[in-house]
Amino acid sequence: MISYPRSEWIHLLVSPHGSFSPGVMRRVLAFGFIAAALWLADRYIPRVGLSIGFYEVAGAVIALILAFRTNTAYNRFWEGRTLWGSIVNASRNITRIVNAHAAVDPAAARELAVWVVVFVHASRRSLRGQTERPEIERLLSAGQVEAMAAHPHPPLYAAQQVSDRLAAFARSGSLERNMAVCAEEELSVLVNCLGGCERILKTPTPLGYVLLLRRGVALYLATLPLALINAIGFMTPLVTMMVAYPVLMIEALGGELDDPFGHEPNDLPLTRICDTIERNLLGSSPLVLVMASKAESYVD
Repeated sequence: MISYPRSEWIHLLVSPHGSFSPGVMRRVLAFGFIAAALWLADRYIPRVGLSIGFYEVAGAVIALILAFRTNTAYNRFWEGRTLWGSIVNASRNITRIVNAHAAVDPAAARELAVWVVVFVHASRRSLRGQTERPEIERLLSAGQVEAMAAHPHPPLYAAQQVSDRLAAFARSGSLERNMAVCAEEELSVLVNCLGGCERILKTPTPLGYVLLLRRGVALYLATLPLALINAIGFMTPLVTMMVAYPVLMIEALGGELDDPFGHEPNDLPLTRICDTIERNLLGSSPLVLVMASKAESYVD
């Protein structure tokens, strides 16, 4: 996700970052080429014209469909951000409870915090479909990494490790049972939030609706020049592209936000969120992770 200065209006007006979703400009130019071809054809063969009133009605319909698409996609994006906000809070609460109430060696408390951080990193990698886990390999031994990789659901394996340690603290009397229950409840929040993210990921907007929207947009923009040629002549390709850019950009944003956990410019900054959790729980962020965060600053 791209960070930006919210108060600098002029800077945002001319900034190229976030202005173009992948493929949008190619589509805009394609519709501009179609408009140019229709304008040239109109000069040599009898024109097949369409009333501008038809496009006013069709434009209103397209606007309604686009509004529904973007609102639905943004709701998915915001729900994903809310779930990850809960992951941040629950991670802090688990380690806070252990650090404040468990009479255990600091190394044992840190080991539990490491597994919480591992859960967070594994969740991010799982949602993005990534099998590489360099952050986890830094935090765990080779045997632990292998055991986790062999598990059918690595984030759940990490959550089980946290739960096992909380149970061990409670059995030994190092952590009062009521506090252990509180920590387990926060761990349940982590698992439930991951389940919510997986629900968003695995339930995309129905294909039929997406096809209807894209075909309607393509038909509208491809035939729009037929209503503009008689009114504005050689300006038809330029005006068509001016109309095509916001329409196609809005449609592309809906596609990006449909899966808010990826690497598109407007997706959630999961790497930075995980970096924040690691710094909060383990006291510092390794240089490797800082460099990775910088490298992903425009694709996170």
